[in-house]
Amino acid sequence: MQVLKLIHAPQYTPQLNGVAERTNRTLFDKARAMLYDSKLPESCWGYAIQAAAFFHNRISCTSINDHTPYELKYSTKPDLSKIQIFGCDAYFKVADTQRRKLDPKSKKMIFIGYSSMGYRVMDPVTRRITVSRNVHFDEKKIISDKLSTTPNVENQEDTSDLEEEENKMDIKLEETERAIDDKYPEFRRSQRERRPPVRYPFNEALSVTNEELTYDEIKFPPEEQSNWKNVMDEEMLSLEKNKVWDLVELPEKEK
Repeated sequence: MQVLKLIHAPQYTPQLNGVAERTNRTLFDKARAMLYDSKLPESCWGYAIQAAAFFHNRISCTSINDHTPYELKYSTKPDLSKIQIFGCDAYFKVADTQRRKLDPKSKKMIFIGYSSMGYRVMDPVTRRITVSRNVHFDEKKIISDKLSTTPNVENQEDTSDLEEEENKMDIKLEETERAIDDKYPEFRRSQRERRPPVRYPFNEALSVTNEELTYDEIKFPPEEQSNWKNVMDEEMLSLEKNKVWDLVELPEKEK
């Protein structure tokens, strides 16, 4: 009986495992080509690798007598009728419980691979991945994009004429902006200082730093005059009792 053991290879010597390295290179080459053709971002490289492996397992190989890896594992030929172009438009059927009566029955998605449960599609806005069997594909969208990017010699125009037209458009836009500025002058904001209503005249008088007012100049409401005077008298008596300050003569040049 042969005993299986884990054999460790030396570090940084991938050439000792040539079969696996060659397979990895093949998968990365296919994934790179699919990403470039589908114009998807590099963040989808993982799904591109999975799709490349899915296709690779269903392609015949000369090393196994022109059979596919899928045949060796499942003893049956793979069904190629469900093969779709990576990155093509896919219309995902929205469940009845997830939409209202007037909402669309399908949603435009991007096909990014396969799953054991169905097709794997991605929302181009939210980047959310969904797996479903109810998907309709539109592979002509990618083909039309390829055709539209091919330059047509008959439809080429002189670039100098286009530059002159663009310059004229820029001048017209500048004149239009100036006309709008002249027609609608800049809105003038009021320079008046906003002040709250005077509900507390004593505090309002103390907050004024430019003018020095005496007690007689402050106008109290009639119902508050006696209360304010009593409070001030009590405060003065408390200061004198605690000897907080000393009464001295007024310095020269002071009022």
